[in-house]
Amino acid sequence: MTKQGDNIWTATGDGDMARVMRLVEADKALVNAKDENGYTPLHAAASWKHAKLLEFLIQNGGDVNITDNDGDTPLHICEDLECAQLLLDNGANPEAENDEGLSPVHTTLENEATEVTELICAKLNIPVPVLQEVQEAEQVNIRDDNMSESKLEDLSNWIMQQVDDKGETDEEALRAMVTKYIMQNLRNSTDSNADDTVAATVATSTDIVSQDNDSISGQPSQSK
Repeated sequence: MTKQGDNIWTATGDGDMARVMRLVEADKALVNAKDENGYTPLHAAASWKHAKLLEFLIQNGGDVNITDNDGDTPLHICEDLECAQLLLDNGANPEAENDEGLSPVHTTLENEATEVTELICAKLNIPVPVLQEVQEAEQVNIRDDNMSESKLEDLSNWIMQQVDDKGETDEEALRAMVTKYIMQNLRNSTDSNADDTVAATVATSTDIVSQDNDSISGQPSQSK
């Protein structure tokens, strides 16, 4: 039985090969075991730059594409060139996206693990991105997502209000009002992608209109 504090994650983080080997020998399933954050021994080895330990874990069934609770694979948090090479050589996906939609290229770049970023980019045969450009792109995406979600919720409420107050069920009339509503509310954005956001939101909103009309009339929408 394992003593309290004598666990596979701390043993790997400490770089204690003997202790890790003993724990794995007692229970092979520990190689891919997750703690409360989804953190695994492979994450620990990659993060703490323990290449020999990482190699041992992989040889004993370690999943190089296993994810933690944030969707990060060991490659996402790797800051050591040798560890990154081991992961890639054993099938780590260099294009895997975490829950924020970021690949190992982006996360290693943000962690200033330049050599690892360059290795991954070479594997993908793509140029190494500029950190500032990546961060700016992420901020634009976050801003667009937040704006779209907020506006679509407002829009849904507005549509239902129009139906309740005016008894408006004509699809074309509602589409026209929806478009006007979106244009008025989103054109104020200073973001350079405002036009794209408007177009995408209008397209989504027309689906909402069709669904609302179907609900009101009891008739299925007609595909065009």
